Amino acid sequence: MSLAILRDARWMTRDRARAYLLAYAALCLPILVEAGLRLLGWREPPPADTDFLSFHAAARLALEGNPAGPWLRDVHAAMQAAIQGREGGRYFAFFYPPVFLLICLPFGLLPVLPAYLAWMAATGAACLAALRAWTAERGWAPAIFVLLAPASLLNILHGQNAFLTTALLAAAGALLDRRPALAGLAFATLAFKPQLGILVVPALLAGRRWTAIGAACAGGLAWGLAAWAAFGTEAWRAFLARMPDAGEVLASGALATWKVLSLYATARSLGAPEAVATLVQAAATIVTVAAVVIAVRRGTDGRATVALVAAGAPLVTPFVLVYDFVVLLVPTLWIATQARHEGFRPWEKSALLLTWLMPLLAFLGGLVTGVSPGPLPAAILLVLVLRRLSPARATT
Repeated sequence: MSLAILRDARWMTRDRARAYLLAYAALCLPILVEAGLRLLGWREPPPADTDFLSFHAAARLALEGNPAGPWLRDVHAAMQAAIQGREGGRYFAFFYPPVFLLICLPFGLLPVLPAYLAWMAATGAACLAALRAWTAERGWAPAIFVLLAPASLLNILHGQNAFLTTALLAAAGALLDRRPALAGLAFATLAFKPQLGILVVPALLAGRRWTAIGAACAGGLAWGLAAWAAFGTEAWRAFLARMPDAGEVLASGALATWKVLSLYATARSLGAPEAVATLVQAAATIVTVAAVVIAVRRGTDGRATVALVAAGAPLVTPFVLVYDFVVLLVPTLWIATQARHEGFRPWEKSALLLTWLMPLLAFLGGLVTGVSPGPLPAAILLVLVLRRLSPARATT
């Protein structure tokens, strides 16, 4: 009987789901208020003590005539201290390519806290708009489901860019069949965070999406040239010189291993040598790429293709953080939409609820145990998407 409750989850009706979302939103309010007080500097950390400070400092340096500064640690750190009005704060590194600096540039025109609010509002609105195309549900429920999902909440608290990456993937999936060139441009823009786009090229090649591939190549070149025109050669040289430091942060443990939710990090946090952890990650990457390619070759539409890419993204990179799991809303909504027409399959409702909550559980579990739980929600969702694409049609 207890297994049937989880397998069929008949208790999770549409009306109850909406009521649960309202209750969850109420629980989020004090968290957001506390975060606001910390951002203002009314708590122990200095003002604007979030990852967004890195983006804002980089944009300020570029606007002040030092476009190579974001990749010069001392220069970048000094700008962060100047923005906060004090020394001794945490340093937030900038490892992104100049293309992302181009995206951040307008936000450097504002003071840091209004810029943070503008960044979260703009990227959050883009994410919500792109994901609304994936669901027939309307009203306030999708907004809470997307913008206050545990991964989204952590993205807001960090001031990170996961809303933007998710918006680009969701838009690409919605456009891939109808407007493949525009989908290709969305994929090209995602190149500012290449670890989340590793599966894009294999999936597009497997699906023979030649127009999207061509547009992605042209778009990537255009972004690169635009960044070069805006910032010159020195910015690209500084970025390339800084790249080895990004790998060193992960390998050296400078970033707490439990905060990284890859299979590599899980192995390392359990005491495995780096060579073993690298082998585990390589094996997971190969298996995931193979599974996605095989599924796409059998025939998938644009949304199914991108649902596979988004579900598999955290499995194929050694560097993925909890806020990056916002991309998992793409396969979650794809599965929910399929179930709306075909019915839910056994265990599907419970699995979707678990994977939606799991980023917060993973963050808290890692904080307590010091062990990275890895990309388990991504693995679950990838299996669910693959099952949906299999010939079986059993529903409940």
